[in-house]
Amino acid sequence: MTPLRELFALRLAYPAPDSCGRLSDYRWAGRALPLAAFIAVATLVYLWRGPTATFWVLIKLWFAYSTAWLVLAGFAKIRGRDPPWREVIPAALGAAALGGIVAALIAFAPNWAALIDMRRMAPEWGLAAGFAAFFVGLSLVTAELRRRDQRAADTRRQLLEARLQALTAQIEPHFLMNTLANLRYLINSDTKAASQMLEHLADFLQGTLDRSRTAHSTLGQELELVASYLSIMQFRLGERLRFSITAPNELGDVPFPPLLLQTLVENALRHGIEPKSEGGVIAITAERRGIDVVVRVCDDGVGLAADSRPGIGLRNTRERLASFYQGRASFELDRGAQSGTVAAISIPAA
Repeated sequence: MTPLRELFALRLAYPAPDSCGRLSDYRWAGRALPLAAFIAVATLVYLWRGPTATFWVLIKLWFAYSTAWLVLAGFAKIRGRDPPWREVIPAALGAAALGGIVAALIAFAPNWAALIDMRRMAPEWGLAAGFAAFFVGLSLVTAELRRRDQRAADTRRQLLEARLQALTAQIEPHFLMNTLANLRYLINSDTKAASQMLEHLADFLQGTLDRSRTAHSTLGQELELVASYLSIMQFRLGERLRFSITAPNELGDVPFPPLLLQTLVENALRHGIEPKSEGGVIAITAERRGIDVVVRVCDDGVGLAADSRPGIGLRNTRERLASFYQGRASFELDRGAQSGTVAAISIPAA
């Protein structure tokens, strides 16, 4: 399957990432049919056998779970569909306990004094609360499984988008034709420079192809890829482009999403350096700060416009970092101290 077709298939299979949170089952949409089904079953039982013990057990259990469901639906409305487990578990236990209390109220009504008799109250409460807890737990487990499938699909989708972007860059006429034109000129005028440019081009194309076939890479490999890319662009732009890459050797094995750094470097060149008549400098640095590694792509180009909005590439960068590092990474895009733009990524060192 081609990357484009696989990406399309993933979008069809998982059209709404926010629908796969831990509390995704607790929403009003689609609840009319289950409610109608229960009312129909309860009505049939009542008409068939009358208000028997079975009928009242059915009613109590339904109210127990319905109460728990309403509590968690309200919680999801306040905290969103994917709060952390440290909030979900207490809320679920409290909702099941409250459902048991509602069932006990129905069981003893209107003999409210029986509610303080724990020997009579405990079995009623325990049965209903256990029933509500079972179905609440079942929905949370299935929602978590869907959530993990969604995250795996998101990771795959983001990688496919990066692959498509990289493959497009490889065959983009503006990039490829200008590179080949520069290469042809250098072959006739400076064979040594032509050999160097051809080597950088081969490294870049091979590196991009290798990264597009895997979901994992390292910071060292990504720095080598952008070095090849910037070396090619330096042949094309001449003195208008200068760049530097500074990173300790011990950070080379730090896990890093493939082709993500390439996106930031392309943005710095395309939106910062190329529009500036005199060109500028792109500086890429990586350093350890405590338990994190901070990677920066800085340029002294034209800088961010006042009304600029993040494009698809930057949105994809945030999503891929969140997925690759399980929410432990951050990304910031700011104006430089004097001019230009600073894109900073903070990732865990291990």
